Amino acid sequence: MFNDSKGSLFVTFVLSIIFGILLVFATETFLVTINYVLVSIFLILGVVQLISFFMNKSYKYSIYNNLIVGIICIWSALFIYVYYGSLIFLLPVILSLYAFVVGAITLTKFLRNKIVPYVVISILSFIIGVLLLFKPALTVTIYLQITGVYIIITSLVYLFEFFQIKKNLK
Repeated sequence: MFNDSKGSLFVTFVLSIIFGILLVFATETFLVTINYVLVSIFLILGVVQLISFFMNKSYKYSIYNNLIVGIICIWSALFIYVYYGSLIFLLPVILSLYAFVVGAITLTKFLRNKIVPYVVISILSFIIGVLLLFKPALTVTIYLQITGVYIIITSLVYLFEFFQIKKNLK
């Protein structure tokens, strides 16, 4: 069983390392690529839904689900394409709101239970919320780079584990 899966484990390791390197060194290119992938997916889904709607001869009797989904998907594709820069700034703003909510919840837990880690989490959440709100592009870039480093490190750990298992099986 191990011999069957070692090729796929190695390919997974290589792809993970490449993905992590892309996140660390080509963050903006990665974001633009994700943007175009999302636009393509929504556009294809929308066109397929519209074709499906018009190919259905009994559309007079349907509730127009395919038409509605098709229009929404095409509109979403156009929105993402036109307002790409806005979406990059919108995600950190939403995450900032989330960080402030988490900070407030953990602060109330600290006030109720007087457990010190709650106040630490609360302060960190407020700091992250402020950073996300006032420096959204920088924060997203740093977050993706940290994620890339994390993926590279975990991939290297899994590779080490892979060789340890292989060594123990001999």
